Amino acid sequence: PKVSVDRFSEEAGTLMVRDDSNGLPGPNEAIDFDSGEPFITMGLGPQGQHVKYYNFDVQPVKTAPIYALFKEGEDTPVAGQLNIIGVIPGDGGYTDFWHVNKVTVPDDYVANTLTSVADVMDSGYAIERTNMVVNCPVVPEGSTAKLRHGGGKSGLVRGWYEDQVVFYFDFSEKKLTVDLPEKGQPDVPLSDILVSFNVNPDQDGGGPASGFVTESGTAQTHNVVETLPEDAGYSPLWDVDVYDNADFDAVHDYASAKAANVLAQGVATVNCPIVSVEPLDPDTAFKVSIDRFSEDAGTLMVRDDSNGLPGPNEPIDFDSGAPFITKGLGPSGEHVQYYNFDVQPVKSAPIYVLFREGEDMPVEGQLNVIGVIPGDPGYNDFWQVNKVTVPADYVANTLTSVSAVMASGYAIEPTNMIVNCPVVPEGSTAELRYDDEDAGLTRGWYKNQVVFYFNFLEHALTAEPPAGGGQPDVPLADILVTFN
Repeated sequence: PKVSVDRFSEEAGTLMVRDDSNGLPGPNEAIDFDSGEPFITMGLGPQGQHVKYYNFDVQPVKTAPIYALFKEGEDTPVAGQLNIIGVIPGDGGYTDFWHVNKVTVPDDYVANTLTSVADVMDSGYAIERTNMVVNCPVVPEGSTAKLRHGGGKSGLVRGWYEDQVVFYFDFSEKKLTVDLPEKGQPDVPLSDILVSFNVNPDQDGGGPASGFVTESGTAQTHNVVETLPEDAGYSPLWDVDVYDNADFDAVHDYASAKAANVLAQGVATVNCPIVSVEPLDPDTAFKVSIDRFSEDAGTLMVRDDSNGLPGPNEPIDFDSGAPFITKGLGPSGEHVQYYNFDVQPVKSAPIYVLFREGEDMPVEGQLNVIGVIPGDPGYNDFWQVNKVTVPADYVANTLTSVSAVMASGYAIEPTNMIVNCPVVPEGSTAELRYDDEDAGLTRGWYKNQVVFYFNFLEHALTAEPPAGGGQPDVPLADILVTFN
């Protein structure tokens, strides 16, 4: 016989409870978890990557036991024997997360002689509590959830529950291990997620019932997970914090989510295994807001009510005349024109350029990475090039921030090259160049967002890195000016 399973009863569900209007499947009716909301969500990774994860509703932190049978001296389970559980959705103590208990049976044990937890306990066989936890949501027969991070089997697995066959998924995108308490069930590791709802939870009709905020015309939320399956601290059991939906547009990665106005912490623990992670795409990633004329960024060019300097993140036409372009004289009296990008410090700032091992051209499609923009301490239009060597299988735009570059452990070689690349708002123009160089904007990464800058190549600048470390100074040349 097969168990009848209902994940959406009042006893089993928390956020997903069947009513007359929400269309959730009936008792023991197969569930298609790939059908969209509320079963699958598009969110953001810690660096702003696009991620997808399944929603298996609120789950307790405390695990439930699952029993796997091994013959003495063997390290693979008994062939043909189904694992055994003692609770299903709606039962007290049920959870999708199972603590693996290893049952050692004799050599002559016949598969599926034991088909219930009561059988296991009555058998007298040795039971070893392992440190392994598995994510295996119990579902009705015929249910589907085809996505898995990194591939792997996505079909249903059969088990035993009180002498009946039960069906469950197995999510193994990350091996979960726990420290065992002296007695009782271990807790599932937790990781954070920050979410935002269409109506804030402190308002009428707010919270989960109102749905997640999404980008206009899409299903893309700005729910941000703290970890990914490849991270040491990853867990699919998320500890949910809620941030103010007024901050939705400002949230693009974990750091910006943590900086938002958090309205509630630890509101639930939800089972949301990540099933796909896509590196940031420069074409769709968030873009940095740039203001070169704020009091923090400017010196000679600071916006006021009368000087008409462009507003924050407003494109700048550097070819429009004073104060952005000046006609002057060369050393022998030649007529010259030059752009004015305001006062800059002598100390350069680092820019990181990625190369695959053994190659002399940067990784195709990878944007360069900077750590400061106008208004930040240490910003400079002049950048010392640092060469980052990545492995042959590196995927372009996996690294999108200086912190990620530093955390990667990849070799970084400071070079003697200095480049003049003023960071400007998107859409800015400065079309003149000394030679026939590209006068368009170049894109880069700054804290997981796309930044835009000009590149002036009229002369190759070099400066040897200081022997004691730190940033080299930009070479200087003289100009003599006179004022009205």
